[in-house]
Amino acid sequence: MRKIYAFIILFFLIFPGFARAEFSLSVRPYEGGYDLNFGKVGRAALGVNQELSVNIRSDIGKQYRLIQNFFEPLTNSQGDTIPLQGTCFLYALRGSAKFGTFSVEQETPASFARTIIYTSNATGLSDSFTLVYSLRGPFAVPSGSYRGRVSFSLEAIDSNQPAQTASMNIFCEVESAAYIEIKTPDGSKSMRLNSKSPEFGSSPVAFNISSGLGRQYRIIQSIREPLRSNDGFELAQNAVVFQMEEIKKGSGPTQPTAITLKPETIYQSDTSGRPDNFIENFRLSDLSGCKAGTYKTGVTYFLEDGAGQAAKRLDTYLLEIEIAKEFDLELKTESEGGVILFKGLGPNQPPRTFEIEVRVKTNINKRYQVTQNVASDLINKEGKIIPSKYFTIKTAALENTKGVLKCLQSVEVKRGDTVLFVSDKSGSADSFKTIYELSASEGVLAGDYSASVVYSLSEL
Repeated sequence: MRKIYAFIILFFLIFPGFARAEFSLSVRPYEGGYDLNFGKVGRAALGVNQELSVNIRSDIGKQYRLIQNFFEPLTNSQGDTIPLQGTCFLYALRGSAKFGTFSVEQETPASFARTIIYTSNATGLSDSFTLVYSLRGPFAVPSGSYRGRVSFSLEAIDSNQPAQTASMNIFCEVESAAYIEIKTPDGSKSMRLNSKSPEFGSSPVAFNISSGLGRQYRIIQSIREPLRSNDGFELAQNAVVFQMEEIKKGSGPTQPTAITLKPETIYQSDTSGRPDNFIENFRLSDLSGCKAGTYKTGVTYFLEDGAGQAAKRLDTYLLEIEIAKEFDLELKTESEGGVILFKGLGPNQPPRTFEIEVRVKTNINKRYQVTQNVASDLINKEGKIIPSKYFTIKTAALENTKGVLKCLQSVEVKRGDTVLFVSDKSGSADSFKTIYELSASEGVLAGDYSASVVYSLSEL
């Protein structure tokens, strides 16, 4: 048996005409390995290139061509697919082939259709060359690993030579980073509001989602710490509101909404997870009871892409609220011009009263007092004076008065200063009223009488 085998081997060595013709194809990544691996790519990637080395051996003496077929698109384990159209391109590296011609010397979109890559010279000489594949965003798919497969077929022209095939796996890792841009008008990571500055009456934050996720996604806002000043005061949550504006495809709170310490969805995409751009606008709202000062907290944005994974942190911004000092006195009277006026006063008539509502607006957290200064007697145009014993004042509480009234009983209105009211220990904003009463006497002439009274507000 050994001699017979030796004879057969010698038979083929002696008669080479029976040797099989060579017609072969091999493809491999230029950088080595087994996959055409694009590595990690962002959804908005400008382009990631990988090269493929092609080696063709042929001695059949016939012209041939190389055909490309994509038969497995880039797909993840959940079935999400990166479409070839608009994302995958290829071209042949110019000058890398010695004898044949390329059909893809210019950049060509990848396709599931049969694509002629290369045609040999007329005698079908062996050749080798390099193909360049480019993967380019935006990718409207969830983050994760994507695999595909491309096949190559080496076909002889005008010959019954069997075609030769080779295939190559394609791999990429889509990352979610950098496809959502969050930006303030000045490019900083701060949103600033000021109660006294029209320029800082609102603070917009622009969201630009340049590529979608391929499925519904949400942007979540988280404010974990209250707005707190350096003095330790906390700002009421309803002092600041936000609302979403210019949303085109998704949805969000379009009415003023008070910020909360609970994570809140500020934007939800449509069911297809398409790209969108919109604005979140912060504004000051109810500042009653708010102390003057600078309040700060952090606002963190998260992306929840609906793929069952934990929400991904996008960025954190500083929210800074400046509550300007307020220490004002408002008087509401029955007459105009800031005078205490008793009209049509005559002898033997019942007493007349005149009321003033006093309101103190303050947020400085300091005690204060309200003082009355009488600059003149109660006098008419002819210079007749009503004695002070007929002209009295008393203070009375309103519904929400918190401080101390100093004239609970009627006292004569005399020239000079009289303390009417002292605030509570916290220096709270407050209100009360003063009631002036004028009693006529036998010696009083008929006419209009007035007096100039100045109210002042001062810290204690």
